[in-house]
Amino acid sequence: MKRWLALVLAAVAFGQYVSWLPPHAALMQAYPYNATHFAAYIDSKAVYVVQVGLSFHGSEAEKQAAMQYLYAQCRYVAVDVLNISAAEEELWLADIYCSPDGRRWLWLRWLPLRFAAYSGYMEFANAVNVTVTTPVGDFKDHVPAGWYLDPATKVVFKVPEANVTFFEEIRRLNAAVQLLKSELQKSEADLTQVSALIAQLKAQIEMLEAQKRALEEAARQRESLIAALNANLQTARAENEALKKQLEELRRENNVLKSRLAELNKTYAAELSRLEAELQASELQAVKEEGIDPLPILLAALGGVVAAFIIYRRRRAEE
Repeated sequence: MKRWLALVLAAVAFGQYVSWLPPHAALMQAYPYNATHFAAYIDSKAVYVVQVGLSFHGSEAEKQAAMQYLYAQCRYVAVDVLNISAAEEELWLADIYCSPDGRRWLWLRWLPLRFAAYSGYMEFANAVNVTVTTPVGDFKDHVPAGWYLDPATKVVFKVPEANVTFFEEIRRLNAAVQLLKSELQKSEADLTQVSALIAQLKAQIEMLEAQKRALEEAARQRESLIAALNANLQTARAENEALKKQLEELRRENNVLKSRLAELNKTYAAELSRLEAELQASELQAVKEEGIDPLPILLAALGGVVAAFIIYRRRRAEE
C-alpha cells in the first residue's frame, strides 16, 4: 500500500499518467507460450490467447530475449477478448495486458516500441503538456494510444478517445488544490506556532512586569531606608558634636578642679602642719601647766581637721 501511494504521489508530482488496462478486462491465469501467444487452462481445457495485430519475425536469440521480457512483465495477465475461434484447440483473439506488480500495465500491442522483431499497427495521439509512463518508456506530448490511469483522480481513460486535455486540466487543478491545502496547513501550523509564541511572550511580559514592580517597591524601600539612615546619621553626628563639646567642657572643669584640688591639698598640708605645730605647742603648754596627756587632744583636733576637709571636697564636687 505504501509503495502504491509512493507511485501515485510520484506520478502526481511529475504530472504523469500511468499505463493501465481497460476496466472491462478480465484477469486470468495465463503464461507466455511464445512471443505472441499465451496459454491457459479453463475447465481442464487448453486455451490459447493471441494479441490481435501483433506478429513476431525475429531470430531465435531475439525470441529468447522477448520471452525473458514477457516472463518478467507478465506475473499478472488480463485479457479483453475480441473473438473466439473454435477449432481443435480454442483460440481467443484479444488485447492482452501484463503487469509485474499490478501498478503499471503493458499492452502487448506496444511491444514493437521495445523490440524491433515485433511488428504491428500502433496509433499515437497528440497530447500537449501530457506525459505518460509505460513499461516500454515514457512519452510526452505524443503518446501511444491505450488505456491510462490518472493517479490524482483515480480515473481510467483511453487515448485518443478521451479528452486528455480535460484530464490534464483536472490534474493541474488538483495539483493546485493540493498545493493550496499544503500552504493552508503550513499557514495553520505557523499560526498555531505564532499564537503559542504570543502566549509565551505575554507570560514573559507579565512576569517581567511583576519583577519590575517588585524591584520598584524594593527601590522605594531602599530609598526610605537610606533616608532614615541618613537622618539617624545626621542626628548621631549632631549628638556626637554635642558630646564632644560636653567632653571638652568637662575636661576644662576637671582641669580647674584638679588645680583647685592641688591648691586645697597645699592649703590642707600647710594648715595641717600649722595645726600640728599649734597642737604640739598647746600640748606642751598644757602638760607644763596641768600635767594632762596631750595625745587624745591632738588626735581629736586632727580628726576635726580631716572631717572638715572631706566635707569641703564633697561640696566642691557637688558644685
